[in-house]
Amino acid sequence: MIYALPTAFLATLVLILVLRPVAKSIDLLDTPSSRKQHVGAIPLVGGLAVYAAILVTALLFPFWKAHGGVNLMLLGLPILIVGIVDDHNSVSVRGRLLVEILCCLVAADYFGIRLETLGELFPGVDARLNWFALPVTIFGMVGVMNAFNMVDGVDGLSGGLGVMTFSALGLLTLGTDAATGWQAFTVAAALLGFLVFNFRFPGRKRASVFMGDAGTMVLGFILAIYLIRLSQGPEAVITPVAALWLFAVPIMDTVAVMLRRIFRGHSPFKPDCEHLHHIFMQSGSEVNATVLKIYGLQAAAIAFACTGLFLDIPQWISFWLFLAVFMIYHVVMAQACKATYSIRNLRR
Repeated sequence: MIYALPTAFLATLVLILVLRPVAKSIDLLDTPSSRKQHVGAIPLVGGLAVYAAILVTALLFPFWKAHGGVNLMLLGLPILIVGIVDDHNSVSVRGRLLVEILCCLVAADYFGIRLETLGELFPGVDARLNWFALPVTIFGMVGVMNAFNMVDGVDGLSGGLGVMTFSALGLLTLGTDAATGWQAFTVAAALLGFLVFNFRFPGRKRASVFMGDAGTMVLGFILAIYLIRLSQGPEAVITPVAALWLFAVPIMDTVAVMLRRIFRGHSPFKPDCEHLHHIFMQSGSEVNATVLKIYGLQAAAIAFACTGLFLDIPQWISFWLFLAVFMIYHVVMAQACKATYSIRNLRR
């Protein structure tokens, strides 16, 4: 099983090297704009390479057959294809959402990836979803996919957060379900291969490849599958509340941004520069410093999730603490956005 990790890592490296010139020849590139401050046109093939590397590894190693792992990876293919088209020519929000919802529906209805309970949100009360299980499952999966997509705004961020979350899932699962644990580690290894080209290591001024919407959406889909499957049923490894904490920073940031957009009368999907990484950078933080700060926040959230599981902290305490932290985050970010707007206006 251990050989799956270098296989996924090296496959990603090789695929990126092969796909970069292809991306340039078909104009699958991300060009600078008012919202994108990178220099030059960057190939958008990182996500495609990661997904392909995971799929190759899944076909080579038998442990990927457990729990329908290979088929679930293949189920993400329509999302990847629509993402590639979106990266190249742009797809309407409705079109993307339709494909996402259909794939989530198949995962929930055919593969049994379904949220049956939200856990113990009040002392002694199990919040079972019953008739609402399917719509809540689809809503949650689409939410994780878009959270992964929206956090991809600075070199090294989405890939690093993905490595952290999938590695945590692998560690938490390995002792009770080795096959699933190695599956999660495989995804993390593939993402590490992507970071070789995407993170700003010493001596590198910018990333040489981006993940693209294709990558963020399909990896968000994969992550949603694992978070749900591992938190449901009699063999659950984590609690539903722990799943929130394991991906806390992207979830909180996405929900807070969408709420601010809605309060202003805008579409929740309208792009802006109010994500956490934008605020850090507008306050003077360098790219790597910004990324490392957000890594630190996510590491703290993951540490809390693991501590809660190991110490058997009541789920309702973790849930209400999550909501409290989110409210504080939402208020602080709203004030930070106002401050950055004021600073920009003064500079004008």
